[in-house]
Amino acid sequence: MKSHVLAAAAAGAFLCWAGAARADCSTSKNDFEDVYCAAKNFIDADNDLNAAYKALVARLSADEKATLKKSEAAWMKSRNGDCGKTDGDGYYVDLSCAVDSTRNRTRFLRDRAAECAAGQCDAAKLAQAE
Repeated sequence: MKSHVLAAAAAGAFLCWAGAARADCSTSKNDFEDVYCAAKNFIDADNDLNAAYKALVARLSADEKATLKKSEAAWMKSRNGDCGKTDGDGYYVDLSCAVDSTRNRTRFLRDRAAECAAGQCDAAKLAQAE
């Protein structure tokens, strides 16, 4: 049986190796640079998401944190289902889809943080897995 590498893991390994090459993502020249840039975009989007999540959690009560944690798990499951697939050859990730989904969730989290900062935290909104 052939061993297949998860696309994101391969992209991550390439990202580490290609760091010295510093591909210009505005003018990628080949498929390898495209993978590097897609992985870099996903890593950047994920870092932004984590910062937004941390900022929101700092404003929440224990019950609100529990609600948000459940909605995050549901959102990740949805993102993974929408942006990944398994077939007989392995597991594949559409990094463009993952980046878009992650950026959308980051906006959602930032909007909830702004509402909480204004004294208008809404548990129903925190529960959404948009």
